[in-house]
Amino acid sequence: MAQLTKDELEEFLEELENYKGKHTELITVYIPAGYDVNSVQRQLEAEKSTAANIKSTSTRKNVVDALEKIVRHLKSLKKTPENGLALFCGNVSRVEGQLDLNLWDIEPPMPLKIRL
Repeated sequence: MAQLTKDELEEFLEELENYKGKHTELITVYIPAGYDVNSVQRQLEAEKSTAANIKSTSTRKNVVDALEKIVRHLKSLKKTPENGLALFCGNVSRVEGQLDLNLWDIEPPMPLKIRL
């Protein structure tokens, strides 16, 4: 997990802007400092059940895979960092049907005040 300065955060966001997700395949999770990570894991597990209703097989698989990758990552954390945690995950492959699942986790330079 990287704690970024404001300049590094701007560069990171510019990099993220270059990725285009097909349909709803990119997932963003913001967790403020001190928030219960287990609660977020449970919510994401529930989202996997909702994702099972996505009609497109490839979109459904990509969303479920991204949610599972985030949950696995959260299980490795004991607590949220001092400024909170921002997670970005999804299939960023430029070729439809090909999997390139990436996860980025950052500690923002200023404390997160929202949970998303």
